[in-house]
Amino acid sequence: MTETFPRPFNADYELLGVLGKGGMGSNVYKARQIRLDRTVALKVLDSMGDEEAEKRFISEAKAMKDFNHENLVSVIDYGTQEGKMFIAMTFISGESLADTIKKKRILPVRDAMQISLEIAKGLRYAHKNGVVHRDIKPANIMMMDSKSNEICIIDFGISIAAGSQRLTSPGMTMGTPEYMSPEQCQNRNVTLQSDIYSLGIVMYEMLSGDPPFVSSGSGAGASLAVLNKHMHEKPEPLRKKNSDVSLALEKVIDKCLEKKTVDRYINFSEFIKDLISVMNGTVEHETTKTLAGRLSGSERMMFLLLFILPVMALFVSLLLYMSIPKIPPSINHLSPGKSWVVINEVKVGESTDSLLFDKDYSTAWNITRKSALTGNDGKLITVKFKKPVFISHVGLASNDPKASKPKDVWIRWEYNKQSDYQKFVLPDAVTPQYVSWTPMEVEELTFMVKSVHNATEDIFSLSEIMLFGVER
Repeated sequence: MTETFPRPFNADYELLGVLGKGGMGSNVYKARQIRLDRTVALKVLDSMGDEEAEKRFISEAKAMKDFNHENLVSVIDYGTQEGKMFIAMTFISGESLADTIKKKRILPVRDAMQISLEIAKGLRYAHKNGVVHRDIKPANIMMMDSKSNEICIIDFGISIAAGSQRLTSPGMTMGTPEYMSPEQCQNRNVTLQSDIYSLGIVMYEMLSGDPPFVSSGSGAGASLAVLNKHMHEKPEPLRKKNSDVSLALEKVIDKCLEKKTVDRYINFSEFIKDLISVMNGTVEHETTKTLAGRLSGSERMMFLLLFILPVMALFVSLLLYMSIPKIPPSINHLSPGKSWVVINEVKVGESTDSLLFDKDYSTAWNITRKSALTGNDGKLITVKFKKPVFISHVGLASNDPKASKPKDVWIRWEYNKQSDYQKFVLPDAVTPQYVSWTPMEVEELTFMVKSVHNATEDIFSLSEIMLFGVER
């Protein structure tokens, strides 16, 4: 249905037009606050009745209500009108950073640094007020006008306040895959270092034209591939893509993009100090001597012995280790050499066998589905390989609109007459995720899914199973 403007929203606000879509099923309108005759952005939640969406909407309003910073959007008012929740915010007339990058492709280095500095100042203020944004990306950075690099950070819809109750369900990953930190990808505890990582991604994109990791397709499989890269791969060196980037600036960005939070900047104050040094050309260069140059002759000999003895011990241990048959070591740090996908969706009443399809070599593998079980056992799908396969990662995606609660997912593995189980929780929404799989060689995998809220309900809710690994 076509909307007409202008039209009244309530006694205080008149809607003037649509600005865009927000998160959680909300719409953002350009509006006029009647009593003060000023333009505002009015975010309206249309999905009333969705308890989680309502909680997140309220959380966003509370997160921003005390903000008073030039780089953060401010809340003017919030409430409910005819069953619809709304937030009135500062109106920004400029375009998003995403639109700027789309038009310019690569930003001048000086502009990118100034924009990054403004983002960092806004996030430092938010962090001091106990709020982590969790979704920093160009689409959530608004340029105040086309002639300056002044910015305003918007959309705190999935932010989290320090000490607040976590709204994310177990196993559910929140954020935008291309800009998510490794800990977000794994659904671990998110801290201010996650915002630092996301800003590093934004800086990389401003200076190269693209985020370091982008999906090569659509759907759950493409999203899982991006999450995997955040967790296990290093970005291509930025200076290979943009020779105007200095070594000092590349080091700042690389520190933001460290996989481990302890290796990133402690906070945005530390980041801002280094970035300003780069902008002012005052980066200090270390000129201290090497370790060997600072040691005396006897100290060098002692150092050499301390180095050689552990190496010899390691060599002997390696020989003993190689002589013992065992499951192959972890390849978590490598990109998967092969990926297999269960390509069909199995539902109640289906009896046809499924196929495990090897996308690299178009080889059909045997997968059999055992008969449906009722009660607490749920449904089973058993993947039997013709020969042992080393599985490095397991990815799952659900798609069950009939259910409204999470699912328990059990994976039973079997290898060389040994077997064990691992348990995971899978959300009902189409949220692709990696499960905490221990890399190992397997001959058979059995996936069991049952409803948490009703043990007798027999629904198989997995729409996609991703197995990554190498053929032995």
